[in-house]
Amino acid sequence: MKAIGIVGFKKSGKTALAAAMARELSNKHYRVAVIKHSSEPLNHGRTDTGKFMLEVPEVALITSTHMEIIWKGSWDLKQVIPFFSADFLILEGFKSLKYFPKILCLRDDSEKKLLSDGLELFTCGRDTSLKERKVIDYLMTEEKDIKEMTELIEQKSFLLPDANCGKCGYENCYSLAQAIIKGKESVQKCSYEQEYISIKVNGKKVELNQFMAKLYQSLLRGMLAPLKDIGPLDKAAIDIKANLSDSDQ
Repeated sequence: MKAIGIVGFKKSGKTALAAAMARELSNKHYRVAVIKHSSEPLNHGRTDTGKFMLEVPEVALITSTHMEIIWKGSWDLKQVIPFFSADFLILEGFKSLKYFPKILCLRDDSEKKLLSDGLELFTCGRDTSLKERKVIDYLMTEEKDIKEMTELIEQKSFLLPDANCGKCGYENCYSLAQAIIKGKESVQKCSYEQEYISIKVNGKKVELNQFMAKLYQSLLRGMLAPLKDIGPLDKAAIDIKANLSDSDQ
């Protein structure tokens, strides 16, 4: 899976650009997913879903065309990513994270310095004067520029594990990511391998593909994280005994 972050301040066009990128990549027959960061709490208002959210920590809504699951609690991006099986992951926000490349959406000259962390692929905006003065590389309002930005994303986006294991020879994933952006390294330099979860049923190990392994890992972490006095979950050994018969008899 490849990822690209879209960062900028309010009203800088992040959502419009994310939608345009998603459309262009989807038109090229890629599977695309979007994760948006918001500082505002999730609010379904006075709908039935909103009423349930006030009472319980887990709510699901199923319709004939969509399914939505809401889990209360603090989740970080690494816990959420395993639920997705996309070719490209578009991340709106997440300015502080440093293990994927970014697009900077700028409203004026001063914002590049504030947003830059050495992981930007390029800059863009909606003000034509910024491009004329070479403050930004692309206009998000121009179809030609959208296509060029999409091509760069295809070629140069990536997603590192943020494991900071040091196996690549760099101190952390951020340092490797910066080297990849500068063209000094490729993403293949990352040699981190993780067994996300090991499952045995009746003594026989169950072979899982990476997507299913990440999915089970995230589900278990989500269920266990709120519990008290269980110790750290990293590399935890969890024993589960269950009667999984179809009958209650």
